[in-house]
Amino acid sequence: MGYTAAVASDLKLTLKRERHLPMRGASAVAAVDGALFVVEDDQGIYRVTERRAPLWASRDLHPALGDLEGLAVDEKQTMLWALSEEDGAVFAISLDTKSPRPTIIGHLPRPGTMKNKGFEGLAFLPARFSPSGRASLVAVHEDKPRSVGVFVLPDLEQTHDLTLPDEAKELLKDLSDVTVDPVTGQLLLLSDRSQRVVLARIAGKQLTVSASHDLALGRDEKPEGLDFASPSLLLVVTDDAAKLLEMEVRR
Repeated sequence: MGYTAAVASDLKLTLKRERHLPMRGASAVAAVDGALFVVEDDQGIYRVTERRAPLWASRDLHPALGDLEGLAVDEKQTMLWALSEEDGAVFAISLDTKSPRPTIIGHLPRPGTMKNKGFEGLAFLPARFSPSGRASLVAVHEDKPRSVGVFVLPDLEQTHDLTLPDEAKELLKDLSDVTVDPVTGQLLLLSDRSQRVVLARIAGKQLTVSASHDLALGRDEKPEGLDFASPSLLLVVTDDAAKLLEMEVRR
């Protein structure tokens, strides 16, 4: 099931490997050196290495950890943020401690009221790429409306509330996750219903689409999380069978 496709004129993805993670489903992923943090619905966050996959932060620590749909890690890999779908709670968890100690740092204002159509993805936006010039988190709202919000750290003040332009709406039937290209700062928006990644820029108060990439997945497979493991490796996880796609990035 190998393929090569252009996401943008200077960004190409090639599937290197696919494998199944040791859990029932995966709805978010964040990569650090030597490990992956993966969300399984209703359970919490697993820390996955080559040999082990313990449940690292569960709903026993806080009930909202069983309702996560987004993960993000800063560039220095010292902090993990997790986003609850329904109430928009954002947890900060230091990666410098031996055991996780989640702290809620705020709640994102939810733009919609549809049940099970809340926040679905989270990404860290470095200050050098942020339209405000400050380190921020980017969150995507799944549907009704499909939207992208930018929230400054650490107080989560919202600086941008971006609805999808018509071109992006045609390409993305919903929004399931977002990540930031560590080289260009562009956003990669993921849709599980469309099985597609769209590359977009924040231009002022608007989003502009650069290009799109269709994932080679079966009809019923649901890609729900993505993250860069390195500038040359993009990861995508599926919620239905916890499949992990490892894709080489070339610019």
